[in-house]
Amino acid sequence: MVKHPFKVHVWGAISVKGKIGMHMFIENLDHHLYRQILNEHLYDNANAMHGRRWVFQQDNDPKHTSRDVKSDLETHLSGRVLPWPSYSPDLNPIENVWAILKKNVEKKVKSMVAQKKSITNDVFFALIRKE
Repeated sequence: MVKHPFKVHVWGAISVKGKIGMHMFIENLDHHLYRQILNEHLYDNANAMHGRRWVFQQDNDPKHTSRDVKSDLETHLSGRVLPWPSYSPDLNPIENVWAILKKNVEKKVKSMVAQKKSITNDVFFALIRKE
């Protein structure tokens, strides 16, 4: 069993009008990376989609609530951040997106692993036959 499997993390934002932004990364998320993601994928995209008439919602992860992130949110959103009750992932619509995404990606990965095993087997035995 793989002790430390390769992981791809995904940040995403959605609205009633569709996808606002998505960012994939392999490093661990900290508040510095989170600020960068919001700056690159949220503010301009959400403003383009909704004007300045949108409210931001996020959970209470410490990376989301650091002083720097709160300051950026206040600068960009002027108080348009929805207060979030603790331990309430069921209230966040993007959690449903993550569940569906994970399920569909895992199906494709299993198929790709089986395909890679088959190709590896074919190449290995083709090499053996040549020698």
